[in-house]
Amino acid sequence: MNMEESFVKVPAFWEKTIKSGVMPKLCSLMNQEPAGVLGVSVCMDGKDFDYYIAVATEKPVPAEFVAYEVPAATWAIFECIGAMPTAIQELQKRIVTEWLPTSGYEYANAPDIEVYSDGDIKSPTYRSEVWFPIEKKK
Repeated sequence: MNMEESFVKVPAFWEKTIKSGVMPKLCSLMNQEPAGVLGVSVCMDGKDFDYYIAVATEKPVPAEFVAYEVPAATWAIFECIGAMPTAIQELQKRIVTEWLPTSGYEYANAPDIEVYSDGDIKSPTYRSEVWFPIEKKK
C-alpha cells in the first residue's frame, strides 16, 4: 500500500475499531513502555502492509487479539503536535521527504510506531509520537 492509500485506509480502520467497543479491553492490557495506544505499521522487506492498533504488554493476549512482537531496533522519535489524523500524516511525510534524506540514516527493516497519548485527538495541541526505525547509511 502506498502512503496516500494508507492515509485513507488507516484512519478508517481506527474509526471501525473504536466503534467496535474493543478499545477498553485492549487498553486494559497495557503495562509496558511505550505507554499509550500504538499504531504499528509493518511493511518490512517491501512485502505486504499490515497495520496493528496495539498496546505494549507482557500480559497474556486474549484469543480475540493478535500478538505481534516488535523486533529490536534503533528509533528516531519525533514529537507530533496537532489534530489527528492530519498532524501525524504531515509529520510522516516530512520525516521521509525532509529529515531522512539529510540525516545520515536510512530506513531500517522494522515497523513504524505511532504512540497516541490520552487526550482530545482533535485538539490542535494534542501530542503524539512517531517512532521511525533507522540505521546508519552504508
